Amino acid sequence: MPATTSCTAPVRGGEQVRREQGLPAASFDLLRAADLMRPMLRAGFQFRLFARQPRLSKIAGRLLAVLAGGGRRPSAEAAQRAVVARVETAQPRLLVIGGGVSGLTAALAAADAGTEVTLVDQEMIGGRGRVRTEAVVDERGAERSPGELVDELLRAARAHARIHLLQGLALGWIDGLVPVVDERSRTRFELRPDALVLATGGYEVPLMVPGHDLPGVMLADGALRLADIELVRPGRRAVVVADARGEAVAERLRRRGVTVAAIVPSAQLRRVTGWSRATGVRTTGSPSRIRADLVCVAGPRRPAEELLLHLAYAESGSHELVRSDRPDPGARVAVVGSATGEVSYSLADVRFAALAVAEPSGVGHDGRRAASREEKTSTTSE
Repeated sequence: MPATTSCTAPVRGGEQVRREQGLPAASFDLLRAADLMRPMLRAGFQFRLFARQPRLSKIAGRLLAVLAGGGRRPSAEAAQRAVVARVETAQPRLLVIGGGVSGLTAALAAADAGTEVTLVDQEMIGGRGRVRTEAVVDERGAERSPGELVDELLRAARAHARIHLLQGLALGWIDGLVPVVDERSRTRFELRPDALVLATGGYEVPLMVPGHDLPGVMLADGALRLADIELVRPGRRAVVVADARGEAVAERLRRRGVTVAAIVPSAQLRRVTGWSRATGVRTTGSPSRIRADLVCVAGPRRPAEELLLHLAYAESGSHELVRSDRPDPGARVAVVGSATGEVSYSLADVRFAALAVAEPSGVGHDGRRAASREEKTSTTSE
């Protein structure tokens, strides 16, 4: 499919990869010469230049769209493969979105207490916890690496009779409905849970400095995923830009054969150098220039709260919070783990939150007692 983010698209065989930018090649693009004219070519310059000649303005716009690599129309066969072929509906007692350490812990806690649980995750490999460097606090009060816990939790969840693992992408919250799409089977699951646990985790925010978008600049989680999960060395010589996590990220890269040239505090980073890809960094410290083919940025984290915001503002369809006389959809919703904004969280708190919303005697969003409601599953075809 055109404009698909290749670094996040799973390779299954049979794909055709074509460049959309670069003349004559992506590695040697003559059109990069336009970057030298950047100070004179402000956004929308063609409209001002051809203000009195609208036809020329339209022609210029079309030409710029071609030069920018706007993508190609997919073939009919490719478009058909992207269409959902089947729809399945279900009403799980408890829906857990997110298959990381906190999501797996919540699912196991509720299932052990007798609740039927459906756990949704896009990859079902343990979430970002596999590569996180921050510790979590286990139920004994000891700090543990998420990477040490995730395999054990995954095995337990797969073996548990009350946990149904569903691989797919949760799209949102629509009047109590959570659509989940599994692109592998071209199936959309329409789930109406009695209770919901959001364990969507958090992600890193890039540092906005000149050159931050050059190839060779990676966020720490992405670089460690390549190194630890995909077993691909992300670079040969790296500069780690970080604060508290710098040493931990650097050590993980060293284990995979990457030479770490320096650990630079985030406040000292001035720019990333390079033309077609990163060649190093310039800093305010000493040395002021460091050469590297990998710039690994361990930026600040923020919670992945998009689904939570969708639920909170679903009534209004905007950023204005609207109150209504309908049952409160937040009555049986819990947010756990780093999705709460806490980077180092307690697994005991996760278990407590999951048990609180999964209590079988609680009242669901539609006002009926969850304990008296039978699960109904049906399958239809589009």
